[in-house]
Amino acid sequence: MAPSKKGKAKAEKTQATESSKFPASIRSVPHSSVAITIHAKPGAKSSSITDFSEDAVGVQIDAPAKDGEANAALLDYISSVLGVKRRQVSIGSGSKSRDKVVIVEEITLQSAFDALTKVSKC
Repeated sequence: MAPSKKGKAKAEKTQATESSKFPASIRSVPHSSVAITIHAKPGAKSSSITDFSEDAVGVQIDAPAKDGEANAALLDYISSVLGVKRRQVSIGSGSKSRDKVVIVEEITLQSAFDALTKVSKC
C-alpha cells in the first residue's frame, strides 16, 4: 500500500491560509513576483493611493491619459512606493484601460502589502 499524503495536504492548507490574509487585489504569481490589480485615475494634481480594497488598488496619477504618459507615471510611482527598481515593474494587462494588472518582480507578497498599506490614504 502507498503511504498517505497527509503532509502534502497540510502544506497546501498552510499556503492557502497565508494568501487569504491579503486582499484579492494583491496576489502572488510564479517566479517570485506579485500582481497588483489597479484602478488608475489619470490627470490628478499629485500621485497617491486613494483606495485599497478587495477589487483593486485605486491610484491617482499626475499625468494625462495620452500617449502612454499615465502608464509611465503609474509604473514610476508604484516602483517608488514599493522601493523597487523601475525595470522590475511592468503592466501585465490593461495598458489602454483604467483597470490594469501591474506585475512587480522580485518582491514578496508581504512587503508589497506593507508598502501599499503604509502610503494608502485610507
